[in-house]
This record gives sequence, structure tokens and C-alpha cells, in this order.
Amino acid sequence: MKSMILKHSILAFCLFWLAFIQISCSGSKSFTTWDAGENTFRRIDSICNAQMDTGHFPGLAIAVASGKSSLWSKGYGYANIEKKVAIDADDHLFRIGSVSKTITAAALARLAGRGEIDLDKTISTYYPECPTDKATLTLRQLGGHLGGIRHYNGFEFFSNIPYSNVIDPLEVFIHDTLLCVPGEKYNYSTYGWTLISAVMDKAKKESFTSIVNKEVNVPLKLEDLKPDYKDSIQFHRVTFYDNNDSTHVLSPEVDNSNKWAGGGFLCSAEDVAKFGHANLAPGYLKKKIRDEFIRSQATSDGKLTDYGIGFNNRKDKAGRQWIGHSGGSVGGTSMLLIYPEEELVVVTLVNMSSAQMDNLAFSIAEIILSGKK
Repeated sequence: MKSMILKHSILAFCLFWLAFIQISCSGSKSFTTWDAGENTFRRIDSICNAQMDTGHFPGLAIAVASGKSSLWSKGYGYANIEKKVAIDADDHLFRIGSVSKTITAAALARLAGRGEIDLDKTISTYYPECPTDKATLTLRQLGGHLGGIRHYNGFEFFSNIPYSNVIDPLEVFIHDTLLCVPGEKYNYSTYGWTLISAVMDKAKKESFTSIVNKEVNVPLKLEDLKPDYKDSIQFHRVTFYDNNDSTHVLSPEVDNSNKWAGGGFLCSAEDVAKFGHANLAPGYLKKKIRDEFIRSQATSDGKLTDYGIGFNNRKDKAGRQWIGHSGGSVGGTSMLLIYPEEELVVVTLVNMSSAQMDNLAFSIAEIILSGKK
């Protein structure tokens, strides 16, 4: 009897330490608290509070990753107005909209960097069932909005149809005529990224959401990056609002499973910043493939698009290069701003549709960068 109790005690002890190790290993990357000085924090606070008032935001989460390992975040307003739940930038999950394209791009870049998928092979190489007129498209074209795939029509942005995979949503647009000869024009398209996710799924013979988990969540230890399911109530999601004559009303119920790759992920401000930090310099992505994804593509007549593969690549008013993405979703407005040379990432997330950010992320960046002079 004593022997059995001892065995059970040893087993319980082993299970405890196994769980402890798993929790420790799954924790966030080690970041130190950012100490930029009281004046910098006061100035950031000032513009965030002003933007909350002028933009009538229900809630705002910001996160700043600076230098090699410094991270700071803060929440303003409410995740849920009715219950007076304050925003927690480390815990609350927002709809990040088209920042999802950059997340998907990172997963695709890792596959391409290992030679598991070719950006310039026709997509029919991996997805032979695609319609004939789409068969010769490439992932590079699709990722740069040069494939001629259309964007939303009518009320498709508000789709409430649930999908359990990334193949079925293709039927919404895959049989529609291309908008132009591939490569001829830049036509922004979230559906182009739905097609990318289907090609990734087919190429790897693995679900798209599993690929993102393995290529983004696991290596970067992001606990809060999740595909947005309509019934994701177990996640600490914010409540999603619209602004109706300066009054907050609940956003319409939608199901974003038709566009996970291009606009359907949830994340906290801190984890978006950690993701951005991983893309400041080569490391998480190999240099060659990182440069390839952030480099601006061009139309067939040589005009630069200022867009690589899932990354905007532009210059701010001061002439500094930035990469990243903005996002808009039902009940969410987002910005991921990455300054590679300055080693700075700024993230702004609002739980409201079509929030007028007024370049808030850029204003925060300017405060920080001007303070470094």
C-alpha cells in the first residue's frame, strides 16, 4: 500500500514538473520593461487621451517594442463599456484586421525560406483544382496584390457564414473574372490572401491555422495570436463597437473564418509588438527571404507599389523607412508600425470599426524618435 502511495506521489510530482516546464517554455519571449523617461510617457499619454476623446474610442491598446528587448504597453478606455472592463494591452484580444496579412506573410516566408513552397511557381502546382484563369497566378503576385483577384463586394465584409477550413470560402470569389492581367495593376484584395492560405494548406497538406501556429506562434512564443471564431468567447476578446453619432453601439455579429489569412486574426497589443520586433532584423526570418518580402514590388510597367508580400514598405514624413500594415475589421482598427533602422515597433489597436486614428502610431513613434536625438 505504501509502495502504491509512493508511486502515485512520484507520478504526481513528475506531472507537476512536466506542466511547469511546459508553461515556462510556452511563456512569452523575455522582454525588459522599457524605460524611456517620464517626459516621453507623459507625451504619449497626452496624445492617446486626446485621440480617445476626438475619435470617440471605446478602448485603445498601445504597445512599444524598442531596441533589443524593451517592451512597454498601456490600455485606455474599456474592453467592455457596459461592464466597465478596463483595457489590458497584454491580455485583451482585438481584431487586428489586415495586420493578419503580415502574420500570414511571415508564415509563408518561413516555408519559402526552407524551400517548402516556391513563390514563383504557378499556384496550380500546389492547387491543381483552381480555375484555369487563376492557374498561372503566383504566390508573389497574390501576396503583392498584383494577381487581379477582386476585393469585397456588397456586404461580403460583414459575412456571418462559418467555415471550418480555408478552401470552402474560395467559392465566394474564385470563379469571378480577374480585374486585370496579372502584374498589370495593383488591386488591393483580402480575398487574394484567402487564396494564398488555400495554396499553403494544399502545399503542406496541413490546415492553414496549424501552419500559422507552427511558424508564428510557437517560434515567437505568442500566446494571444488566434484565428477569430465567432464563438471565441473563451478568449479574452474585447467587445466590438461601432460609432453611431458619437454613441457606441455593438458591432453586427460577423464570422471572419472566410478571411483568416487576410483579415481574420485576433491578438493582444503586446503580442503584435513582439511579432513586429521579430521582424526588425533578420533572425526569425532569414535575411534573403525577409528582404524579399519587405521589398516593394512593381507593376509590369515598372511602377513601384510600395508593397512587398504582406508588408507595406514606405517612408514617413521625415524620410525614415517603415514597414508594417494597417487593418480594419468589424469592431476593430489596427496599426503595426515597424522602423527597422531605428529598432522601433509601435502598435495601436482600437475596438471600434473605422476608428479615425489620425496616424496615432506615427505620432507615438515621432515622440520616441525625437526624444532619442
